[in-house]
Amino acid sequence: MHRKAAGFTLIELIIVIIIMSILATKAYFNWSSATINLASQANQIAADLRYAQTLSMTTGQRYRFVKMSSTTYQILNSAGTAIQLTSGGTTATLSSGITFGTLTNLPNNLVAFDGKGVPYTDTGSPGTALASTAVINLSAGSNTTTVSIVPETGRVTAP
Repeated sequence: MHRKAAGFTLIELIIVIIIMSILATKAYFNWSSATINLASQANQIAADLRYAQTLSMTTGQRYRFVKMSSTTYQILNSAGTAIQLTSGGTTATLSSGITFGTLTNLPNNLVAFDGKGVPYTDTGSPGTALASTAVINLSAGSNTTTVSIVPETGRVTAP
């Protein structure tokens, strides 16, 4: 009795490796690191927003996150002085190729937090409380992402 051994031939194995190589090459050139950098930058902005909110709640003073330009932002105290960020400087610059888009429901390009962590759209006291969810849009080429701030609670979310 002869039993035929089951398995792949060398030619079948080579064909599978060639197909996998072609697919991997196509995926590599279509994949963009900008998407990962964009998500990372959105998470950093969300962390800095939470930092400003935490400072407000622990000190009882207003701190605000301010978009300074299309690629920079600061956290300012109630006197308008820039504070040192967790990254070490007083001004944060977005990663290369990433820019701020529109700031929805933030007409003054800022969000301020009071001692309870409630978000406001201006620096006045008591100021104008955030009426609806604020959205900070970020873009890198054709890729976009958002950071959201919920009214009343000030909950910050990023992708």
